[in-house]
Amino acid sequence: MAHSEHNRPKGSGIILIAIGILIFIFAPGYFKQDITGGLAVIILGFVLGGIGFYISFLKKRT
Repeated sequence: MAHSEHNRPKGSGIILIAIGILIFIFAPGYFKQDITGGLAVIILGFVLGGIGFYISFLKKRT
């Protein structure tokens, strides 16, 4: 179809990056209570932000 790129949803990577940023903002509160849980939240923020970065910027180049 000629307009198949037009019908694809866009912006899902930006949403994941924003969620990763929000996790980093709220992670210090968890880190003070439980070191292991805080570290898991920080790693989750890195993973979600990395996936969002890949979807938004790197996937378009290939």
